Amino acid sequence: MNNKEIARTFNTLADLMELHEEDDFRIRSYRNAYLALRKTEVPLATLSETEMKNIKGVGNAIASKISDLLRTGKMAALEKYREKTPPGVVEMMEVNGFGPKKVRSVWRDMGIESIGELWYACNENRLVAFKGFGLKTQEDLKNKLEFYQKSRDKLHLDAAEEVADMLGAWLSGKLRGALVAPVGELRRRCPVIEKLEMLVGYNGEIDFVFDGETLTLEHKEGHTFTGRLDNNTLVYIHQCRGEVFPSQLFHRTGSEAFQKAFTNLFDVTGLDTEYEIFDKAGMAYIEPELRETADILVLAKNRQLPELVTEADLKGIVHVHTTYSDGLHSLRDMCIYARDLGYEYTGITDHSQSAFYANGLKPDRILEQWAEIDALNIELAPFRILKGIESDILNDGSLDYPDDMLAGFDFIIASVHSNLNMSKEKATERILRAIANPNTTILGHPTGRLLLGREGYQLDWDAIFDACAKHNVAIELNANPYRLDIDYTLIPEALKRGIKIAINPDAHSKEGIHHVRYGVMAARKGSLQPDQLWQAV
Repeated sequence: MNNKEIARTFNTLADLMELHEEDDFRIRSYRNAYLALRKTEVPLATLSETEMKNIKGVGNAIASKISDLLRTGKMAALEKYREKTPPGVVEMMEVNGFGPKKVRSVWRDMGIESIGELWYACNENRLVAFKGFGLKTQEDLKNKLEFYQKSRDKLHLDAAEEVADMLGAWLSGKLRGALVAPVGELRRRCPVIEKLEMLVGYNGEIDFVFDGETLTLEHKEGHTFTGRLDNNTLVYIHQCRGEVFPSQLFHRTGSEAFQKAFTNLFDVTGLDTEYEIFDKAGMAYIEPELRETADILVLAKNRQLPELVTEADLKGIVHVHTTYSDGLHSLRDMCIYARDLGYEYTGITDHSQSAFYANGLKPDRILEQWAEIDALNIELAPFRILKGIESDILNDGSLDYPDDMLAGFDFIIASVHSNLNMSKEKATERILRAIANPNTTILGHPTGRLLLGREGYQLDWDAIFDACAKHNVAIELNANPYRLDIDYTLIPEALKRGIKIAINPDAHSKEGIHHVRYGVMAARKGSLQPDQLWQAV
């Protein structure tokens, strides 16, 4: 288990203890352990119990629990609370924004013990009779439950990639000489993977890999196996003969609409590789990311495919948080890390003062940060550090500082972080005013969505694009795999208006800088070219 997984275990324990109204002091200690462990850089698996106790927020009891977890994969205290809690009630706590107190209320007061029962109760207006559940709260909960249900068995892009890498290595070890690769949505780099598919080129039987431990067989149809990994992830494994593996990559990668349109136009029988298939069709090779719709076939036939952006095209990294607000690493550490990765510059954008929950910067701390940046620019030259801020867009659309202070930044990312339950009209009006502010450089994560966690607010995109074009404001493609916001499907329309796209990691740690790779994947799906990138210098 890695540090974040261990930390989440303590947060789950705290949630379940709060559900059962246990001692507040112990609950707080586990919450603090969660916060401390997720910030710990040294792998906990490499530390002794004595060394663990040196971590702030980790005492004897917590260190012992970590050791048990690493040794056995279980924590006795957590198992105790899981055993006394109905599985459906535990599952309710996975619904975003539905905390232990509310869950306890519907369980203890209403006798509801599953997601399905809870949705039905909302649908029948049963919750409004109970304290703390008005009509608005009930409707909000119903929407969250429906979103949760739709999101089950789906994966974020980074998680799917991690599972595919692990499964690919495991299958290759089991099936000597086999060719193994991800196909379908993962190979097309979709932001959310609804169906995780692997292609295996192997001429023998593969049934034996379903050992009931690492991988359990649920269904078999022809040469497609449906199984679950020991972490409950659903996977689809397509077997083919090794000699046809290259051509099967083509058949198993494109969306249904793409494959149908292509094969209706061209006979691909007997062709050996993807490149041969496109060449025989008189087309330029279409990158997997672009094989979503049939429209791309016309561009390929006319040799008009875009030159897609790559990670190497990013000269620098902006949207970086430090310990000045809610980042895990210092300003100096973040800058040196970005420099050592080969970037020419970084743009520091800690949270603004209204983001009190994230230790947002008051004016005096901004001046303190600017002074440190000035000193680091001298020390680290020619690497350059830009003075930025992620300014909250306030309810009325204004930015979160007086104009004279805003004017002192090198660039400003304007983002909405509060009051997200807006109508389309309200959200659009709020953001349009922020775009029109002469200090705004980039519109940050424009819909506020969290993939598989929270739907974004609706916007009038024609109005937003027109305003960004008019005021020369770039739009962020927030590369955090939980956001990937702006959605790739909207990028082509932005590009038509001449709007630049900023691929930003929204990094809250050094490791977070690497999230730009997922932003690049999404940008490529949106046909972004290198000269359409927003670059600070």
